[in-house]
Amino acid sequence: MQGRPQRMYAKCRICGDETEHKLYYVKEMFFGTGQEFIYFECEKCQCIQIAEMPEDMDAFYGSDYYSFSKPVLKEPAASKRIETRVLDVGCGAGKWLADKYVEGHVNLFGCDPFLEADLSYGECIHIKRCTIHEMDGSFEVIRLHDSFEHVGDPLDVLISIGRLLTDSGMALVSIPVYPNAAFDIFKEDWYQWDAPRHLFLHSVKSMEFLCQKAGLRIQDINYNSDYRQFVSSLLCRSGVPYMEQSNEVMVTGIGQQQIDQFKKLTEELNRKGYGDHAVFVIVKERKGGL
Repeated sequence: MQGRPQRMYAKCRICGDETEHKLYYVKEMFFGTGQEFIYFECEKCQCIQIAEMPEDMDAFYGSDYYSFSKPVLKEPAASKRIETRVLDVGCGAGKWLADKYVEGHVNLFGCDPFLEADLSYGECIHIKRCTIHEMDGSFEVIRLHDSFEHVGDPLDVLISIGRLLTDSGMALVSIPVYPNAAFDIFKEDWYQWDAPRHLFLHSVKSMEFLCQKAGLRIQDINYNSDYRQFVSSLLCRSGVPYMEQSNEVMVTGIGQQQIDQFKKLTEELNRKGYGDHAVFVIVKERKGGL
């Protein structure tokens, strides 16, 4: 870090604030290539964002990336059919959708631009190789599970959510959130950077700003961090790539007693709203404030 610029003049892509922002130099640690990327933090909306968008993001999603493993489709556990129309954005090969099918859901849709081709499982699960902007129809539930931080156009994504969401529907946006206790401790070694795939690390402020511009509102925020915010960050700091962090590696490298302490600390941080991950429950803004 010494001798390198610590601040950079830039325009925040979220709130538009133009000033000098604090810089972070972050290494790619999912696969462990060690390639370095520069991020900056907007002091106005607190959103951390990559300074320069990579031209070819496909290069950072190899065949070993976890979300592209095809699920094994099992028969529904119950005879009751759940007709709720559900869209999973950034769904990978559709593991979560397959799980919902087992629960009885029969109107399941997904989209992911990094798939090799469209996918279908039976008559109830249909996944397109596309972005949310290319989807049509209406949905009562729209899910973005650890995918919103990967998109380079977050405002447009929220606008598309508003277009696709029914008036009484909800979007569940699950993302890493800043600031948090794990970041305070580990800084550039915080495992949720996932550079360069995580283009934005949002704050509550930046999410409120975007939702308001998109005609949406945050109904609730549920912090759901787990102990990996500490364990995986420690292992990343010691040079262990995330994809190699099996339970055995965690226990061997950290120790079960320490892991149990991290679990208790994580529960406390979630209660206080200072964990590193949360689900934002987002709904349409009601006209007339009613």
